[in-house]
Amino acid sequence: MPIDARQFAQQHPDAVKAGTDALQQVLARSATDRAFRTQLLQSPREALASFSGQPVDSISPDFNIAFVENTADATIVLPDYVDPDAELSESELETVAGGTDPLSAALSLTVAVVSLVAATFQLANAFRDHEKHH
Repeated sequence: MPIDARQFAQQHPDAVKAGTDALQQVLARSATDRAFRTQLLQSPREALASFSGQPVDSISPDFNIAFVENTADATIVLPDYVDPDAELSESELETVAGGTDPLSAALSLTVAVVSLVAATFQLANAFRDHEKHH
């Protein structure tokens, strides 16, 4: 089931903020720590787990993340391929029906990714805290 990024952001503003803050810390460290940067590029799940102090299996195996080195004047990430003959999901139909512009859709996707990262770390922390107390 697709995630409604706007609804998630409205319902979980702390998770979005935590995810944004964590991502900023990861990016800041990647700018000055060559070994960490290399690990982000080669083994992003392991790098994020190490950064957060969580076991790598605390990040869902269904969550696919990649970091890329900017080797050009501009690096543009292409959107996911959409089969023109495939039927639209409910979320996509709502976007079309609501007249969402591409910028809003891209922003929603960014919020969703940041939120997923934050939620993954928050869930792992909650589980770790629960294990400590039981």
